[in-house]
Amino acid sequence: MAQSTESYEFLEEIPQGTEPSKSLVNHWKVLSVEDDLDYQRALVSSLEALILPNHTKLHILTANSAFEASAILSTHKDIGLILLDVVMEEDDAGLRLVSTIREELGNAHVRIVLLTGQPGFAPEKEVMSALDIDEYWNKGDLKLNKLHSIVSSNMRTWNYISELAEATQGLKIVLEAARSINSRYDLATFTRTVLAEIGNILGVEEGGLFCMGNSLNPFEDAHVLTATGCFTQLEGLKLGDFQLNELFDDLQQALSEKRHILTPLRSVFYFETNEINEKCYLIVVNSSAQITDAHINLLKVFSENISSGFTNIALLNRVTELAYTHSDLNIPNRNWLKREIQNMSHLEWQQTRLLMLEVNYFDEMKFTFGYEFTQNVLTSIYHSLVQILPTGSRVSLSGHKQFAVLLGSHFELSPELIGKLTYNEVEVEGVAHVSSFTLLDMRLDTLNQRSAAIIISMAESELKQASLKNISYLQHSQQESDLIKRRYSLMGELRNTIREGKLSVMLQPKVCLSTGKVVGFESLARWEREDGSFVSPDEFIAIAEASGLIIKLDCLIFEKTMEALKILVDMGYRIPVSFNASSFDLLHPDYYIFVANCLASFDIPAELLDLEVTETQTMSDYERIQQCLQRFVTLGIKISLDDFGTGYCSLAHISNITAHSIKIDRSFVSKLEKDKNSEHVINMILKLGKQFNFSIVAEGIETEYQKQWLSDAGCDIAQGYLYSKPLVIKDLIAWLTKYNKL
Repeated sequence: MAQSTESYEFLEEIPQGTEPSKSLVNHWKVLSVEDDLDYQRALVSSLEALILPNHTKLHILTANSAFEASAILSTHKDIGLILLDVVMEEDDAGLRLVSTIREELGNAHVRIVLLTGQPGFAPEKEVMSALDIDEYWNKGDLKLNKLHSIVSSNMRTWNYISELAEATQGLKIVLEAARSINSRYDLATFTRTVLAEIGNILGVEEGGLFCMGNSLNPFEDAHVLTATGCFTQLEGLKLGDFQLNELFDDLQQALSEKRHILTPLRSVFYFETNEINEKCYLIVVNSSAQITDAHINLLKVFSENISSGFTNIALLNRVTELAYTHSDLNIPNRNWLKREIQNMSHLEWQQTRLLMLEVNYFDEMKFTFGYEFTQNVLTSIYHSLVQILPTGSRVSLSGHKQFAVLLGSHFELSPELIGKLTYNEVEVEGVAHVSSFTLLDMRLDTLNQRSAAIIISMAESELKQASLKNISYLQHSQQESDLIKRRYSLMGELRNTIREGKLSVMLQPKVCLSTGKVVGFESLARWEREDGSFVSPDEFIAIAEASGLIIKLDCLIFEKTMEALKILVDMGYRIPVSFNASSFDLLHPDYYIFVANCLASFDIPAELLDLEVTETQTMSDYERIQQCLQRFVTLGIKISLDDFGTGYCSLAHISNITAHSIKIDRSFVSKLEKDKNSEHVINMILKLGKQFNFSIVAEGIETEYQKQWLSDAGCDIAQGYLYSKPLVIKDLIAWLTKYNKL
């Protein structure tokens, strides 16, 4: 709870002025979130007394908890400023509300000013860098002048941001409107409307026509797009195809002199958009009655509107070209793909499939041959796809090395066509170039009409996974859609679980094969949901890595590990515990600091900790990971290389790697009784480990045969269900007591 005081005063009052007219009053919404009701009453009273620019009045809303504030924010989308108490029902309630506003409610526009009655509780630098907060003030410093300044400046900023957002939305609408007029038919519709309006101005109309041509060569290129009334038979003809004496003469004069020609019974209007697209336009209207000077003046004024219309159409076509076309390659781009998917009808959705292709080794190609060469490759691939795929297929460049194709779901991808789409030869600069691709086939009717952005992101994610697994062709299924939906749901649940610290750890014993003594434990993360079900670590760790939660997760698990180790040490078991860390953790500057601080706060000797990192992670960025591992070794923590033999550790690095032990992966141990190759691999790892003084741990031991074979082969330590499954600390202590007696 915030600290209460006797009374509140906002001093240095601003002189009062004349009350503005109600018709001129603007309204700004301000939300005060404060659990100290006395302070809030004083704050609201002062806000009501403020005289703001442009006769602005404040519409003040109040909440006394983060929960109340969330409810108000969900219904009032136009709140411009939040005056937010840091400490309310919980010490960090205000800070968590900021995350809710920005991340869950998705409100990036509202201005947030933190207020605190406890100076030093949340230092300004720390808060401003960690959260999207606009200002931070101590309540004691908030006088009326300062309050006036804060409200005025933040509300002006909110107005600017809101106007910019509206302009952005307007641009989107303009771009979508461009789609509807960027065709011959829509241009004809526009000119039909123009012809009708000219007829309205004149009061009578005999007929009209609209010609368009290239302004650089109009006499040969100009042709009739729209014709009505007495000119209907001319629609579709070129200007040179008809010689109608006076009309032809008037058209020639307008084109030659690039001006309007207005005669008593005919109006010929000339327009051009040379600076945009080198087009010229002629509009002709015949009148059955003589045109008066008043009509001519009206037509001249109206012609300016027509000119603006043609300019807008040309500009919108150009905007469409820039927004939906790759600027260098003139190929439909990602924006085009999103628009095509988003604008599909339900029937189109049911009848369309999305193919996505990734060019393999593209980045290596760019590094070797340069940007220009790879752009030529992409152009050649695009033209090749257009030729290979059925007529009507819509091909776009959806990423820097990905192509997307929209085609009918009824079309069958034959093995021959799949072969051409995954391995294709194109000609680049006169030389044959062979490209291989990873191909994803996704029917849109398996996706429950998700947004275009989500579909494209989902396809790219699946394509990336297929590429990493060296799968050349992957077919998306309803099952995969359900899995993605589950992962997305679990991601939100996992975020809350981590925030609330509800993950737990289990410890699995490690036993010396020669003496039978317990020589260590491995700490393993466990997630039990509220309904009592467990989520597999393989699943939630992958989700944490993909969503950026892995560091928070691993920090929480390390803290839980330290709690378990503290219990063991206090009971007299000074046995090392290993914990897992990802390459994301190791490369993050705060992770090392967090581990070092935990060691100090729990007062645990560093030699009782063993950091496990996988071989693949270690070698993925060897130099940097090596430096990070060395810092932990300096602390006194030992390093273990996990899943050894499954990655791509090179002999050039194994002799220098910072590690004290290596773990033989369970995939080799499980095959010992039926696969001689596994024996050979394990023997090789054992010899390599002994050569470089590594302690060797075998995991996944479940049978006496595996235990005996590894013992005879010279393995040092065993871990697996033959000894014990992972146990919570209470059960582990009971197991230790029983095991030691045996």
